[in-house]
Amino acid sequence: MKFKSILKSFPVFFIAAALALVFAIITLFFSKGLAIAELVMIAAAAVFVFIYYDILNVRRRKLFNGSADADIIGADDPEKLPMPVAVCGPDGEIKWYNELFERQVVGKSPSGYGDFTEMIKETGVATLADSSGRGISMSYDGKDYIAYPHLSKDGDLVLYLVDITRYQRMAGEYLNTRPTIVIMMIDNMDELSQDYRESDCAAIRNGIEKLIELWLADYPCFFGKVGDDKFFIVAARADADNMIERKFDILDKVRKYTYDNKYAGATLSIGVGNGYNYAECDKNARLSLDMALGRGGDQAVVRTKDSYEFFGGVSKSIEKSNKVKSRIIASALAELINGSENVYVMGHRFPDFDAMGAAFGVALIAKSLGKNAFVVTDVERSMAKPLLERAQNEGFADMIIPVEKAVEAVSQGKKNLLIVVDTHIKNFVESPELLELSKLTVVIDHHRKAVNYIDNAVIFFHDPGASSASEMVTELIEYIPAVTRLGSFVADGLMAGIMLDTKNFILRSSSRTFEAAAFLKNSGADTVRTRKLFANDIESCHIRNRIVGNAQKYHNCAIAVADTQSKDIRMICAQAADELLNISGVDASFVIFETDGMVCVSARSMGAVNVQVVMEYMNGGGHQTMAAAQVRDGDIKTVTEQVMRSIDRYNESLTNRRKES
Repeated sequence: MKFKSILKSFPVFFIAAALALVFAIITLFFSKGLAIAELVMIAAAAVFVFIYYDILNVRRRKLFNGSADADIIGADDPEKLPMPVAVCGPDGEIKWYNELFERQVVGKSPSGYGDFTEMIKETGVATLADSSGRGISMSYDGKDYIAYPHLSKDGDLVLYLVDITRYQRMAGEYLNTRPTIVIMMIDNMDELSQDYRESDCAAIRNGIEKLIELWLADYPCFFGKVGDDKFFIVAARADADNMIERKFDILDKVRKYTYDNKYAGATLSIGVGNGYNYAECDKNARLSLDMALGRGGDQAVVRTKDSYEFFGGVSKSIEKSNKVKSRIIASALAELINGSENVYVMGHRFPDFDAMGAAFGVALIAKSLGKNAFVVTDVERSMAKPLLERAQNEGFADMIIPVEKAVEAVSQGKKNLLIVVDTHIKNFVESPELLELSKLTVVIDHHRKAVNYIDNAVIFFHDPGASSASEMVTELIEYIPAVTRLGSFVADGLMAGIMLDTKNFILRSSSRTFEAAAFLKNSGADTVRTRKLFANDIESCHIRNRIVGNAQKYHNCAIAVADTQSKDIRMICAQAADELLNISGVDASFVIFETDGMVCVSARSMGAVNVQVVMEYMNGGGHQTMAAAQVRDGDIKTVTEQVMRSIDRYNESLTNRRKES
């Protein structure tokens, strides 16, 4: 055994000794004395190698005995250790390894232990040494190991390797066969029934069902139908992962499904749930499906341990006349709030009554669920100062915090939830920094979707059919049982938001709007008290009248420039834009003003002109009847010309559409 170890340790010597012996035998035929001298030298070299091997063995024993663990198995003879062992220097280079390491780890690798050395260097000897006594997972040459490192007194690192490849594979096979539940639902069969006869609807359902069956043909899973438009699937985790890798391409197949030589217009929503047991899988799948429907449908949602993963969602949101979506979102929102410690609510920059009313409504929901709730805003820059002043006087002062304080609190990494109301655009929020820091974000907005929207929201409650964010929050409150009482302040704030965005129930007022208003009225809102929130002082009235008097008509629009500065200039210009709509022949109004080093545009219409599109030409946004834009590098004259060009561009696009139709 000793000879074999010496042979392994000094292979070059034995090769050289064998060659020298051959030369000595040949020399014997020519010079007997020279041959004897060569044999003596070979014998001396062999004695030296054997003595040097014993010295190395002593050093190895000292190395092992000097490690962090004084009672290491095999310290007397490291070759007898029942596991692969390697000794690395401080630089990561391997100094010695036993026979098992050579046979089981390095094997027939063409690089020898070179790649293993590189892996040690990449991990870091210091990192391995710091974990002394604890196992570290390592993979090498297709095998998995647990490495137990020990540091010697000389600074060398002894690595004991335990092969766990078999157990890792067993664990992987176990996880791959764990159950996953998938629930699929056709989003809009109710809407399709209005355009097709019942027999046609049945044919469309059957066609979609066949598409799903063909899509599932590659997976050995259970597939069942639990309703006219809902399907239930039980699959192995590995198959579900493959569906995720394919990004649920069944969504595209259903979206492109044709009936009677035309697109049927059907879309599919999918909820995927994993868990420790079937009950948890089913619960998570239903939550995922609810989330998919709440986000507009035509998408797949996979509920992970801490959040959701989304696929698809390229179609226009399906707007329903009932409040099913509000109920679903209310349940999901309550769950998120219950899982958080602090809830922060913010609107857009220079928040108006709709943003602030909705913010206080959401804060009340969080308070009712027993959580700390804060409304994040800059009071001095708000367009809803009368409402904030009431908050100060009616016991809500502690709920209002500045942006800086909210950023500091969220950066500490606690379980915080950020809820953004009345905007869904990243750079329009009160604090982009706070949005960036937030790990869990919810968006509640009624404006039409813009390009730079918040794309990482856990809940994206987006309903362009709603009159205001306050209306949407009011509907959520109705479906959260924990909110037993609104109080006059919150009810007035929500009513003010609805009144602002509907221009006192004139624009975009649906039956849902009046139902929300009726609920607020019954909860303590007073229309007279709310109307007083919009009252201005005499100076503001003079400025507003001056702006209206400066207006010029351009095509079917009125354009006015504010030539006066005021701390309330934003609110005054918004009111002036509303006032200009009372002029005969004016379908849209644009008021241009300067504030905070920017030139701003406040746009309003009665619906005949989509001012959101006009403002998007200037990188702004909003809603069809209420929009705005901000220009940082420009002056009043330049921005006025931009507004005119945008109006021309909008009118030209309308003309082209009429010609095409």
